Amino acid sequence: MARQTGSKGYNIRLIDTLYSQVPAFTDVFDEETWYTFVICFVAGTFLVAFILSRFITIHPVD
Repeated sequence: MARQTGSKGYNIRLIDTLYSQVPAFTDVFDEETWYTFVICFVAGTFLVAFILSRFITIHPVD
């Protein structure tokens, strides 16, 4: 049981370390850059889906 407790402490420290290295959402985006990112992401998703639809064909199972 002692080994699990030590492992749990290590996992919590690891998560805390990783969490402190990742910037907060508000540090990365303000309102204007968030909307710009979303518009570009959605447009890019549609573009990729359109291009892939030209190469991928789904056939019904007989």
